[in-house]
Amino acid sequence: MAIDRTSDQFLLDAYSGKGGFANGEYLIAHPRESDTKLKARKELAVYPNFVRKIVDVMMGFLWRQAPSREVDDLYSTFINNADGIGTKLDTLLASYQRLAMIVGTVYVIVDKPTSQGQTRATQAAPYLALRLPGQLASETKNAAGEWESVTFTELQGNKTVYRTYTRTGWQLTEKANGEGMIDQGVYSLGRVPVVRLHIAKPLTPSDSQSQSFVFDLAALNWDLFNLRSELRELFRAQTFAMLALPVADEAEREKLKDLQIGTENALTYNPNGGGTPSFIAPPPDPVTLYMQQIEATVTDIYRVANLEFVGGVQQSGVALSFHFQEANSSLRGMAEMCEAAEAEIASLVHLWQGSTFDGNIAYSNDFNITDLQSAINTAMDSVTLGMGAEFDKAIKKRLAKQILGNDAAPSILAAIDSEIDAQGDTYGDRVAQQAGV
Repeated sequence: MAIDRTSDQFLLDAYSGKGGFANGEYLIAHPRESDTKLKARKELAVYPNFVRKIVDVMMGFLWRQAPSREVDDLYSTFINNADGIGTKLDTLLASYQRLAMIVGTVYVIVDKPTSQGQTRATQAAPYLALRLPGQLASETKNAAGEWESVTFTELQGNKTVYRTYTRTGWQLTEKANGEGMIDQGVYSLGRVPVVRLHIAKPLTPSDSQSQSFVFDLAALNWDLFNLRSELRELFRAQTFAMLALPVADEAEREKLKDLQIGTENALTYNPNGGGTPSFIAPPPDPVTLYMQQIEATVTDIYRVANLEFVGGVQQSGVALSFHFQEANSSLRGMAEMCEAAEAEIASLVHLWQGSTFDGNIAYSNDFNITDLQSAINTAMDSVTLGMGAEFDKAIKKRLAKQILGNDAAPSILAAIDSEIDAQGDTYGDRVAQQAGV
């Protein structure tokens, strides 16, 4: 079976541990390996799932704090039922972002039911639907790189159909070229109602897909999967040493050919017969080399994920700081991409309802707790130097922005500045709470 490591399915299997990792189809046969031996290897294969572990840890950091939102009633209602069946927006976006980490980009369709009520109260609200890169059939863009149309595949029963979104409407057809019309509709959004949720900035802003975060991790984990299986085969083939017996002639060899030796019986021999039985054990070098390669591959997995500091090797403070910054930078980029996607989603939700979104959405973008703690200590030390009231106020304002960053709306930061100027006590309590002290 040819293995396409760039496919959505392979990357999803690398996270879930299912598919070819569960049934052994992702094992590579040796050049002269028999089908029987390969089948046995598939049955014994175990997948050490580092991909899921790393993705889930990253997602835990990304969604440890919910996004800060200043929005109107329309978007607040949408937040509580983002997919039309009662799923909250944070839950939905977290699942979308996890998929984006795996496949690079997911496509979020902001749609609205075609049947509407007669009054505003009974009108159905917009909802979100998801498509993966493998479902993107075709697209057209203008000179600025904006979508003019985008077509996705869908399944109706066992039949593949094609749904196309344009700036003015949608159509469902039997063929990718638009032939065989099944259904269609119009809208006045002025744009394609599809949002690209990237896990990282693509090479160019207009690219429809970015590189998967787990692509290299999946390849290394696949390599580890094969290494572990091959090592297991070495153990099966070589663990049990063979007993060699001296024989005087062919008659004695024939007599002993069906001899069974194990831990539950014993062998007697005549020491005057010209030799002693001895065990022949395989050399340990192949197993040692496999163990070293497995260890090196695991190290590469953490290195590729910017998680060198997770290992057990004692590192200097400078090295730890660098690795923390690298991990923090990766997380910050992911948060920025999801924030940008939600801003587009909010705009489309309002366009569907004939209004304009003018709220504020901010995702946490600083995950380096060690550096943040150091900055707080430095700032607090400066405050206690007694350099004057105005200096103290400036330091406090700077510290507030450093702690809250994009997690607070501009109006909240302005209110904090006013409290500081008024020498209010509320600020000290808020800083302590935000810093966790």
